[in-house]
Amino acid sequence: MRARTVAATVAQAMLGLLLAGAATGTAHAATTTYYVSPGGSDSNSGLSPDQAWKTTGKVNGFTFPQGSVVSFQGGQTFTGCLVFDGDNVPASSASTPFKVTSYGTGRATLTSDCTGDYSAAVVADSVSGFQLDNMKLVNGGTTAAGVLLQNQKSSTATSGLMVTGSDISEFATPSGSGSTFGGQIMVLGYAVNGNSGPLDDVRILNNELHGTTATSNAGPGVYGWGSGTNITDVRVEGNTVHNLGMKARSTEAALTANGWKGAVIQHNVVHDIGANVTSCGGTSGIMTYTSDEVTIRRNEVYRVQPVPDFTAGCDWDAIDLDGGTTNSVVEYNYTHDNAGSGLLAYTSTVGSRVWGPNTYRYNISENDDWANAQGGLFDVVPNAPKNALSIYGNTFFTDKDQSKNKKAGASACFMFGYTAGTWADGSQIKDNICSMGNKDAYGKTGQLFYNPYGQTGMALSNNLYYGTNTGGWRWGGTTHSTFAAWQATGLESGAVWGDPLFTAPGQGGTCSWSPASGTGPQPCPQAYTLQPGSPATGAGTAVSGNGGTDYYGTTIPGTPNIGADAG
Repeated sequence: MRARTVAATVAQAMLGLLLAGAATGTAHAATTTYYVSPGGSDSNSGLSPDQAWKTTGKVNGFTFPQGSVVSFQGGQTFTGCLVFDGDNVPASSASTPFKVTSYGTGRATLTSDCTGDYSAAVVADSVSGFQLDNMKLVNGGTTAAGVLLQNQKSSTATSGLMVTGSDISEFATPSGSGSTFGGQIMVLGYAVNGNSGPLDDVRILNNELHGTTATSNAGPGVYGWGSGTNITDVRVEGNTVHNLGMKARSTEAALTANGWKGAVIQHNVVHDIGANVTSCGGTSGIMTYTSDEVTIRRNEVYRVQPVPDFTAGCDWDAIDLDGGTTNSVVEYNYTHDNAGSGLLAYTSTVGSRVWGPNTYRYNISENDDWANAQGGLFDVVPNAPKNALSIYGNTFFTDKDQSKNKKAGASACFMFGYTAGTWADGSQIKDNICSMGNKDAYGKTGQLFYNPYGQTGMALSNNLYYGTNTGGWRWGGTTHSTFAAWQATGLESGAVWGDPLFTAPGQGGTCSWSPASGTGPQPCPQAYTLQPGSPATGAGTAVSGNGGTDYYGTTIPGTPNIGADAG
C-alpha cells in the first residue's frame, strides 16, 4: 500500500471531528459577514470592507447562507428599508442567528423611504434568530414602524429575536391612516395577512426609542400585539423611551404588552409620553392587555402627560395592568409627575379572559395624577375585580396644588369605580402609606379612599394615612371625616395615622441612572426612606408570598414597616 500523505490524514481527521460535532449537536454553521458602505459597489462580493456593497436594494435581493451578518459602515447614512424573510434568509435559528449591525466607528444610520400602513424600516418575518444591533433607524417621513418582528408564514413559533443597542426614532402611524399600526418596534403575533404566527424568546434590550421633542407625533416605543397569548418569553430591559407624543386618539403605551405570556419589563426609564393625546382611553407609560404572567419591575416612569396643558381626555397612567391581564406583578417601580394615576388596575374582562389575580407591591408614587385625569394615585376601575387583587407595601405621596386644575377636585389616594360589587376572595390592601398634601379649591386634600359605590370584599389592614385638612374616607354614601370615625367603622384593622417621617418628602425628583447598566432606579429616590421614630416602623402586617425584599432591596422582616421602605 502507498502511504497516505499528511494532508490526506489531516483532512480525514477534520472530517471526523465535524461528523462527531454533528452527532452531538455541537456543530455550527460558519459565520459570513457582508459589508455595506456608501463607497462600495453592488457588483462587489460584499465579503470585506474593501469589497463592500453599496445599497439596501442589494441586501434585500441577496440570499444569505445560514449564520450570516450584514454590517453597515458606522458613522454613515443609508436610505431605504430592509426586508428579511424566508426568501432571502431561508435558514436561520437562535443557535445560528442572522444579524444586522454596524462596523467601524459609531452606528450606521438607516433613513427609511418606504410607505404604507404596515411599512417598516426593518422587517424580520419568520426569521428565527434575527438580531438587530447597534443601528440607528430614522423615519424618513412616510414609514409606520422602525422594526417589525412577525411570523406571517408558519404556525410554528419564530424564536430568538433580538433588538439591542440601537437608536430608533420618529416612527408613527402614517397621517390619514385608520390603522393603529406604527411605532418604534412592533412585535406582532397578530399578522395582517391572516396568519397569526407565534413568536417566542423576544429580547428588546438597551435601546433608545424616541421622538425628537415631547410633542413629536412618534408612536409607541414597543407595541406588542398578539393573538391570544402567542407572544411568549419576552424581555424588555434597559431601554430609554421618551418624547413619544402619540396621536390625538391613542390608546397605546410607550411600552405595550398585548397578548404576551411570560414577560419581564424591567430597568427601563420612560418619560414624556402622550403629549398630544386628547382621548379616553388615552395613553400610558407601561401597559399590559390580554397578557399573562408579566412582571413589571424597577422602572422609572414620569411625565406621561398632555402638553402644554390638559384640555380633554383621560389616562396618562404610569403603569397599567389593563383588561384581561392575569397572574401579573407590578413591583419596585418609581412613578412621578404623571398627569394620571401612578398605578392603574383596569379590571375589565376581555372575551373569556377575566382580569386577575394580579399584585402591586413596593412601588413609590410621587405627585402623580397632577391633572386629576384619573381621580386617584391608585385607580381600580371599572369594576370590582373578579379575581384577587393584592396591593401592599406601596408609598403614595402628593403635595400638588390642584385648586386651579381644569378638572375640579383633588386626587384621592385610592379611587374605586364605577359600579358597586364585591372584590374576589383573597383581595387585600395592606401596609401602604397615603401621605396627602394636595389640595382642592377649598383647601382640602384628596380623600384617602374614594369608594362612592361601596365596593366590598377586600381585606383592609395596617395602612398609614396622613394629611392636614383631609377629605376623609368616602365609603358608599358616607364620608368619614376623621381617623377616629374611620376606625369606628371597623372596615380596617391596624390602621395608623401620623406623619410617616420620610427623609425628604416631595423631593424624590428624577433619578440619575443608566438603564443599560442593568440596575436601578434604586437606591433613588432616597426621599421615601423612613427616619427614626416613624410611626410606620414595625407597624405593618405580614403578607404571604411578599417577594422577600422591599423597594430598596432590603429583606422584609416578619413584621414589616408600612410602605415601600418595608425592611
